[in-house]
Amino acid sequence: MIKNKVKGSGISFVRIVLTIMIITFSIRASNNMLTTSVPLLVRYYFGFSETEVGLIAALLSFTTFLTTALLNARLSANKRRIAFVSSNFVYMLVFLGIWLSNFYSIWLLAAVMGVLLGFIMPNIITAAGLFKDSRTRDRVLSIYTVVLSFSLIIGPLIESELLKFINIRSAFLIFTLFGLVSFILSPFMKFPVEKKKKIKINVFSNYGFRSAIFNIMAYNIPFAVLIAFAGIYEKDTFKVSFSFVTLVFSLFFLTSFLSRVYLSVKPPRNIKFMMNSTIVLTLIGIIVMVFSRNITMFIASFLILGIPHGFAYPVSIITLGRSFKARFRNVANSYFFAIMMAVGVLLPTLSGFSIDNVGFKLTFIFITLLILVLLVLNNVNFRRWKLNV
Repeated sequence: MIKNKVKGSGISFVRIVLTIMIITFSIRASNNMLTTSVPLLVRYYFGFSETEVGLIAALLSFTTFLTTALLNARLSANKRRIAFVSSNFVYMLVFLGIWLSNFYSIWLLAAVMGVLLGFIMPNIITAAGLFKDSRTRDRVLSIYTVVLSFSLIIGPLIESELLKFINIRSAFLIFTLFGLVSFILSPFMKFPVEKKKKIKINVFSNYGFRSAIFNIMAYNIPFAVLIAFAGIYEKDTFKVSFSFVTLVFSLFFLTSFLSRVYLSVKPPRNIKFMMNSTIVLTLIGIIVMVFSRNITMFIASFLILGIPHGFAYPVSIITLGRSFKARFRNVANSYFFAIMMAVGVLLPTLSGFSIDNVGFKLTFIFITLLILVLLVLNNVNFRRWKLNV
């Protein structure tokens, strides 16, 4: 396994971790730019309606869901390696495509990008959780999520500065460089050694998997809508510039980053407490956002919402790491990521239609009710879960 390789072949622990982190940074910084700026591009350059913005965001998530659930979870380590490296190469080219895109080609590019992310993201998670020692694994997973948050700060900051001098379309050309870095390093990513026999497991019967899903859904439901529509709402309501919109996203990811730094230093012991705190903070942030009367309150809501964003994902993947043996983790991670993407399919589609008909604020009031239901379901699940996590 990977721990033995570190000691036996001279491949250092630091080198493995750095490879994971640099690829993570490159992919997430550029992917976040894609998810936050494609809605702005299609809304203000191609004249998309709110419903169409939701549909294109849903398309990206849908193809990611299909790839993750139907393909990546079933591939052997060697085939996943080939798919991973190839996807990183095409990922770089898609940014060039968006730079040259039009009303029609952007739909195809969004679909292709989703397929690529379905091969890239779950394998990064699996690589970060390969270490046998539980404390090392939790710490590396926490560091991995810190890098995710750091990339989400730096990406919008870079884009915010770029948009002072160039338009959104040209910014995609610059962000091609992130894809290039990831592609160069992708062959060095470590994959687990697997037995040839097929492993059958029902991940949905695992209480840890259920809690991880309830927890991430309680945040991903509002987050999927925020990514697709918050920038448009902010620009139309408060009359701010594109550069300012991306700057606010950067502030949001700043508090997320600080939250994940805390978890990397002090991994959670009481998973139930962390999950409940995350969901409650999400509700508070949404309430502040819905009742924002000025841009200052809106920014304050984003700073609050950044904290549960920082907690939700790492707590969920740490829970998966504690709940599954190493040979089951690729399947568990793949289905976990696929469900995250399924949320990304349904919510932008439904919320785009809802925002067109009842408005942004009332849509988020409906979302708070869904989050309250997930809070109850998660606590019921914990009562039935006998494993001490």
